[in-house]
Amino acid sequence: MYDDWQSIEKKPNCRQNCLWKFQMIGQKNKKLVRVSYIVPVFNTEKFIGRCVRSLMEQTYPYIDYIFVNNGSTDGSVAILREAITHYPNRQSRVKIIENSINRGSATARNQGLDVAEGDYVMFADSDDYVNTDYVESMVAEAERTNADIVYCDFFESYEDGDRLIKQDYGVDPMECACSMLSRAMHGSTCNKNFRRKFLLHVDLKFVDGADLFEDVGWNVRLMACKPKLAYISKAFYHYVKFNPHSIIQSMMDSAYSRSRCLQRIRNVDVACKYMEAKGLMNVERIRTSSRQWMLLAKNDLIGDNFYSLKRWIVTFPEADGEIWRCKKLTFNLRLLLMWLHLHLVCLYRFQKTITKII
Repeated sequence: MYDDWQSIEKKPNCRQNCLWKFQMIGQKNKKLVRVSYIVPVFNTEKFIGRCVRSLMEQTYPYIDYIFVNNGSTDGSVAILREAITHYPNRQSRVKIIENSINRGSATARNQGLDVAEGDYVMFADSDDYVNTDYVESMVAEAERTNADIVYCDFFESYEDGDRLIKQDYGVDPMECACSMLSRAMHGSTCNKNFRRKFLLHVDLKFVDGADLFEDVGWNVRLMACKPKLAYISKAFYHYVKFNPHSIIQSMMDSAYSRSRCLQRIRNVDVACKYMEAKGLMNVERIRTSSRQWMLLAKNDLIGDNFYSLKRWIVTFPEADGEIWRCKKLTFNLRLLLMWLHLHLVCLYRFQKTITKII
């Protein structure tokens, strides 16, 4: 806990913002709960200044900032360090972890979790930004409801403005898991607040080296542990969609996308095996949603050579039964995949038979 209430007492605006929290938890003149805010950083020099300012200007005073520099080759870290100097009252609570190479966002998040000491853990991407009352609102809801995970709406931010994305999927972990698997509910870590005691209890980390949809896989596994959830019907987080260097945008590059596709499949595989170990695959809606999630992941393997088609056949074969029922796929794509499944499976089996004979 913090010992600097006196420094806050000297700042009327900050004191006014914080006073209600003491009244809320019945601990006047006592310490507030701490939040560890984890931010992986890699080559976001055009965006990181705004990100840092939005985090430093939070109305909630008790935040530990953990920035993990993943070997940035641009001016990101210099901008980060310069921005921090404008907030002297926050500087002592900032930690910057330096990686000499890009170890990936999953590993960076794990590094942040390893050094986090707060009562709650929150995440941001270094090209995004948040409203100033974000942490305050999420902590207040967690304290009020005693929730393990609090989630909220968010904005998709484009160059011409913001688009509100509602996230009201209830507080049943299994329903939320199904919604994440079907890609209806956003599986990001960034519009959520996690109770660290819960994270320590379930002892789940991101899959090192698997950086595409690593947050979805992690959140699905957390939902399998049946946390207590709370939802705030308000958006605070701005998810920037016009960064050409983001992981999702980089998927447009074919060579890069093949590697990312395999990482996505690894995250899907780990999450589904975890749910199976928890006995959740016996629940029909979980099993159906999981297999459709597998199908969507493996479809990125389809390329213009036989090896890629062979890889598609042998990856998550149990998901092929969901081709026709998967409404996330267009009608024409479902027809194509059904044709591929029928013809390629026969061809693959024929090839295996010939190989054995030879």
